[in-house]
Parts: sequence; structure tokens; C-alpha cells
Amino acid sequence: MMIRKIFPYLLFSFFMLFLVSCYPKKPPPRVESTLTVSTENDPQSLDPRQVRDLGTTTVIHMLYEGLMRLQEGGQVVPALAESVTISPDQKTYTFKLRRSGWSDGQLVTAYDFESTWKSVLHPDFPSANAYQLYVIKGAQSAKECRSCVEHIGVQALDASTLVVELERPIPYFLRLTAAHFFYPVHPSMRLNSIDSQASHNVQLVTNGPFKLEKWSRHNELTAVPQPYYWDRKSVHLDRVTLVVLDNATALQLFHQGELQWTGSPLSTLPIDALTPLNKQGKLEVNPATGLYFIRLNTANPPFNQVKIRQAFAYALQRADLIEHVLQGNQQVALGLIPPSLLKSAPHFRDAQTEQAKKLFQESLAENHLTVADLPKISLCYASSERGHKIAQVAQQQWKEVLGVQVDLESCESKVYFDRLNEKNYQMGIGGWFADIYDPISFLDVFKSKDNGTNNTEWENQEYTSLIERSLDSSQPAERIQLIKSAEQILVQEMPIIPLFYASYNYLKSPTIKNVHFSELGYLDFKHAYFEGQYLQTTID
Repeated sequence: MMIRKIFPYLLFSFFMLFLVSCYPKKPPPRVESTLTVSTENDPQSLDPRQVRDLGTTTVIHMLYEGLMRLQEGGQVVPALAESVTISPDQKTYTFKLRRSGWSDGQLVTAYDFESTWKSVLHPDFPSANAYQLYVIKGAQSAKECRSCVEHIGVQALDASTLVVELERPIPYFLRLTAAHFFYPVHPSMRLNSIDSQASHNVQLVTNGPFKLEKWSRHNELTAVPQPYYWDRKSVHLDRVTLVVLDNATALQLFHQGELQWTGSPLSTLPIDALTPLNKQGKLEVNPATGLYFIRLNTANPPFNQVKIRQAFAYALQRADLIEHVLQGNQQVALGLIPPSLLKSAPHFRDAQTEQAKKLFQESLAENHLTVADLPKISLCYASSERGHKIAQVAQQQWKEVLGVQVDLESCESKVYFDRLNEKNYQMGIGGWFADIYDPISFLDVFKSKDNGTNNTEWENQEYTSLIERSLDSSQPAERIQLIKSAEQILVQEMPIIPLFYASYNYLKSPTIKNVHFSELGYLDFKHAYFEGQYLQTTID
């Protein structure tokens, strides 16, 4: 009798449990994902037309996008260009743009590309990378005031159609359009540079996967997803924060879990930490298409003498520098172009100390000088632990081999680059990372002394002719031989002293996935996500 009375209540309870179990469950609240990365310096500029350093390039790739984009493995794929048609003579490219917006909601148009490129090529606009656009018909002539900007071979037929005519067939042109110096900038930037205002949180209008949220100079820069970007669904991070830190502090904060990435390419790990980190299996190492070198001002004594330049180059012992000081998997550089781009025999030997002494004394005798007669010599470099150690080692080796005292001048990054641009230096430690995956990226820089990134005051007609002929060559083997011959001239003349081929050493949290680290030296956060976030984002 009691069971009969209880049964209806049990049946009702089971029915309610069934309903609750069938009702869709509310998903757990989504945790905001912020990727925090250490950087040694502020971006040089937020205008892609003005950028020339590796760290800033990563920021530019977050905020802007061009016609094409590089993905994992170095493959070039369409970005803002939905499609491209190439003429039979390989000189005319017609790009059809997809629908994508600036961060203020306006559409990115073919007119933006045309106007931006022509602004770079205007004779009055200072851009160190303007020479990269000289592949376009009439570009160099316009920049050098020999023709009108309107005659440059780039034209927007309508808002979504851009036609580009080249001076000659360029097999790597699509790769160039994936580089930051071919990115468009918003009319507000073309008319008035916004860099001086960015620290006051004035709205910066960009067209990439992220947009600037705030920039506090010498502190941090934060970027958030750009809502009008054509591929917004592929952006999973809620925020990327770059924090300006010294390297020792950055390493400590990484170990405390407050950073998810430190080291290359935005900063360097403390040198004394590299060996322990490597033994612990924590150190990440990536190949790099980059060269570190010492740039020489060849316009002034004593480096207007080829034998003096060679003597300073041959006196250095690069293997000792790498093994005992840098300890970061670098390779001795006995040429200009990294082996990953071009396999060739060494152009000279490391630590040719006797040859260095011989050339040095010959040059002094030919110019009726003694060591005491030489002008004061200084080595300038951007402030960093690695830069300072390289400078100290070079200073010591030159003193031991040549008997020359070299003064060291450490500068803030911006001051250093300003001095290079003004040719206000004798020797300067620098680095060059390929803008495109082609050996021409290392040679084109020195084709003219007026090139904004040359800064050595060196040029050579035979060298320039070889570069031009390599561009005209349709035979790969012939082109490579011309490139090797050009490199031989540059190494013989020695306007720069090769030091070592770079490698990337960094630490990353195992929870961050799908960051594309390009061999060209920048990080791409477009597809990055934290472990567990991607599935949740997809379901949402």
C-alpha cells in the first residue's frame, strides 16, 4: 500500500530529472586569453613604410596585411588579394581584392595600395625601404625625381582591382607583396604621420588581424582582434601584449608564468642562461636567414682604405666569439648570404691574424702613416647585452692583432639608427634578416650608396651591373652564378665585416599553440591560441 502512494512521486522525480538532463547546458564562461611577450625595445614606428628593424616587423605584421601572406613553410598565399592574374610576359599583375575593412570600418581598396606605394616613392618621403619598390615600372625614376609619380606602373582600375606593371619579370614579386614595405596605410597616416601621437592613445587605423588597443612607450603595447578584418574567425587570441623589459627580468617573469614568450625575435635571452636552459631541454632553437656584421663608413679615414677594412675583418676570431661568448647556436659567417639561401664556398678564413697584420702595415706604409697617426676609431652599437659583448670581444681582438685602440659607443636603438642614417659613425654593429626568401634580399641593399639601408657610402659599378643582370636572367643557374660573383666583390671590398649567421633562441609556454615563427624573423599570431581555447572557440 505504501509503495503505491510513493510511486507517483518517484515517477514525477524521474520525469523532472529527464527534462533537466535533456535541456541544453549553459557553456562555462569563456576565459579571456592574453598572450604576453617580452620585448627589448619599443617599435621604431607604427608606419610600415618606415620600418627597418626586426622587432618592429612583428608588430607591423599584427596590425597590417598586404596582398599576399607567408604561411608555415614559407609558402606565399593570397591575403587581401583574393586572386591574381599574371600576364604571359610575367610583367603585369592584376590583383582582385577581397572585401575587408580598416579598423574604423571603411573598406580597404585598391586605391589605398596605389596611394600608399606612390607616397613611398615620392621624392620628399623618407623611407629606407623605398628601393624594394623599384621593381615596379617607373618607381626608381620617380623617387630620383627623373619622372613624375603619376607615371609609376601601379593603377587602381576600381575599388577592388589593382594592376601592377613591373620593369622586368621578377620571379619573387609575389613574395615581395607579402613583405611589410608593400602594405597599405590608411589615408589618415598617408596625410599625417601618427607615430608622435600613438603614445597618447590616438586612434591608429590599421587593416590587419589585430588593431592597436594602447601603446605606452617604454612600458607596453597591446593589440586586440580587428573586427572588420576579412578572416576574423581565424583570430583566436583576445589580446597580445608586448611588455618592454630587460632580458634578466623577462627570464624571471617567464619562469614565474607571467610571460608566455621571451627571447627571439623581440628580445635576447641572457647569455649565461643559454647553456643551462639547453641542458634542461627548455631552450627552443630555430634557423634564421639572418647575418650579424659590422658596418663601416667607407667615406672617411681610415675605412676609406680597402686594406684597412680587410685587416679589421681578418683580425676577428668569430669561432671564439660564438663558442665562448654568444653560445646560441650561431654559425661563423665567412660571406654575406646565409647558407640556407645560397650554398657557396667561404670567401675568406676566420682568424687570419697574420694576413690582417700584413695588410694593415701595407696600408699604413702606402699612406705614409703610423698607428699613432690614425684618427680616433670608435665602434657604435644599439644598447643590449649581446651587442655590448660583441663590441668588447672585437675591441680586444683588434687591440691584440693590430695594436689599435677602438672606443665603444653604446646608444639607444633610435639614436643608433639615426646615426647610421646621418652617416655619423665609423663602425657600427648591425644585423640584416632577409625580407624575402631569396639571396637577392642581402645583395640589393648595397646596390647603391643612396639606398636608405646601405649606410656605408660604398657602391661599385661592377657589383651593381651583376645585380641588374641577375634580375634580367631567366636561367636559374646563370642567375645564381651572377649572385655569387656579386657577393665575391662585396666581400673583397669589405664595406661590411661579416660576423656570424644568426639563430633564434627563445622560450615559449607549452600552452601557446600555432604561432608561426618565420625564418625571416618575425612572429605571426594570427592563428595562435592557447591549449583548450581553440575547441571552445570553435564550439562557441
